[in-house]
Amino acid sequence: MSLRCAIYSRFSSDRQSPVSIDDQVRKCREHATRHGWVVLEEHIYADHAVSGTSAERVGLQRLLAAAEQATRAFDAILIDDTSRLTRKLADALNLYERLTFAGVRLVAVSQGVDSESSQAEILFGVHGLIDSVYSRELGLKTHRGMQGCALKAHHTGGRVFGYRSVRNVDGVRLEIIESEAATIRRMFDLYSKGQSLKRIAFLLNAEGVRSPQPQKGRLSQSWCVSSVRHILRNRRYTGQIIWNMKRKVRVPGTNRRIYRRRPESEWVVTPAPHLQIVSSELFAAVERRFQTTQKLWGTERKGLARGMQKQVYLFSGLLRCAECGGSITLVGGRAKNSRSEYGCSIHAQRGDSVCKNSLRIQRHDLEKHLLAGLAERVLREEFIDYVICGIKEDLARKHAALESWKKNLKDEADRIELELRRLVEVITAGNGSVTLMAAITERETRLREIRDQVIKPGPESLQEKLDELRTLAVERLTQLRGLLTNPSAIHEARALLAEQVGKFTLERVQQDGKIVFRANGSIDFFGEDASTRVDGAGGQNRTGYARLFRAALYR
Repeated sequence: MSLRCAIYSRFSSDRQSPVSIDDQVRKCREHATRHGWVVLEEHIYADHAVSGTSAERVGLQRLLAAAEQATRAFDAILIDDTSRLTRKLADALNLYERLTFAGVRLVAVSQGVDSESSQAEILFGVHGLIDSVYSRELGLKTHRGMQGCALKAHHTGGRVFGYRSVRNVDGVRLEIIESEAATIRRMFDLYSKGQSLKRIAFLLNAEGVRSPQPQKGRLSQSWCVSSVRHILRNRRYTGQIIWNMKRKVRVPGTNRRIYRRRPESEWVVTPAPHLQIVSSELFAAVERRFQTTQKLWGTERKGLARGMQKQVYLFSGLLRCAECGGSITLVGGRAKNSRSEYGCSIHAQRGDSVCKNSLRIQRHDLEKHLLAGLAERVLREEFIDYVICGIKEDLARKHAALESWKKNLKDEADRIELELRRLVEVITAGNGSVTLMAAITERETRLREIRDQVIKPGPESLQEKLDELRTLAVERLTQLRGLLTNPSAIHEARALLAEQVGKFTLERVQQDGKIVFRANGSIDFFGEDASTRVDGAGGQNRTGYARLFRAALYR
């Protein structure tokens, strides 16, 4: 029987040609053809512009999930070379061990490495070490090249508000964008004269002043406190290029990187008078104000501020603005008493020009009305019965659709049983052979698979499973009700709300002649394993068991 093959390919940078994927797949196809193997078109996996130093890749994870299924769709995985699979030695050995345990053959066609070889583990280890060393040396060479650019006052990458990148024969240099430079000078002047960071952000947003480009994944382009602070602390605006202040460190097992500050002795400082936007005197005045602010409200009151941040309320972190998607947080009043107010944090930090939701509600009122809405509309057994009824209807439709599939499986099982009886008769007549025994084993295996797949429960067992699901939901409902009425269990109640409700979305609506907040959300009393508790519901998303609710919150 021909070996059924999957193919995996990868290239690591968006600067590389995507054609590399096609070339890798082509080489794997040619290798399969030479050996008489079959490439399964539905099992060709690829990762585009993703580093091989992490195993957290969509294509790779889909490949591994398919390889480790109880009934595998393929027998071997073809890769161009081991570096396409990973560039970390630990990951190389781990992936080799996982695939070998799953009974999947791994072949690196360019290197001639095959996991069925007696020396496979050594070869994969050696190539994994080479790939890992190559990646590390490439990083060191890149760092050395960047240092050379910094010493020549060239641009070392990244966006810098106030400048544009210009490519010359000897490298990339920055030049001043005068319209943005004027904004920077104004910000320094405003802060040195006593305006707060928040006030500066409000003014710039209200006037529609162009802000730095947002980070990837963020929709709104506007000024906030952190962006204003970042500009006011940037020494590049005084005509200095400071490079190597931080280093990127990859979180083990993921593609996420974090920054860690380097000691000042490793910084590379290069004078660049052609980049100066603000005078040294104005920059010094801003620095003095930062130091004064830190002295008055940072050092002495730092402990108080942190203590206030640790204060957790029942709905802390669980409220979201319907208009801008920002968090609803405490934005006014005193945090430790009932006069504190919830409001949109984006509006509070960036002003009306970014989010129009200026509505506020006292913390005490929000908690009272939201808890009342939950108790009246959600935390009742009638709500669970309504959801269970919907689940039963969904499952009935799904079982009806499965009938034809079950009939096909039954017909196949009958045919295999007939073939088995005939094979046994041949052996009984004294014509047994290894080939016949293998044929019997193959058919018995397939027959077991069919019997495992056929869904046998009838309506009675389905109702029994639904009763179990209802019991689970009632237990969780009772637990949540008990925690919400216990002031000393606020942490447990909040954790349970986060698990079963997630975030409440607060929208402004007009009701009885006044503007109020209305809370919308979805609640799930059944948990991640709900789909496995009812036969025939496998694979259904858990949100299928959640139901929406609303509760009015008055200003």
